[in-house]
Amino acid sequence: MVFGLFKRKDPVCGMKEEKGKGLEKHEKWFCSQDCMSKFDQALKKSQKHRGGSCCH
Repeated sequence: MVFGLFKRKDPVCGMKEEKGKGLEKHEKWFCSQDCMSKFDQALKKSQKHRGGSCCH
């Protein structure tokens, strides 16, 4: 039998969701505030880059 098949994973570190622990934001689950902050920083950086080319 496969346990944890439907557990969500932290998009930063890959840790699997533990019931009653972690944080949710952006419809994603994070194991810690640190991973959530890293995700936010990467998201802001990618949105900034999409706004215009910096490589002219």
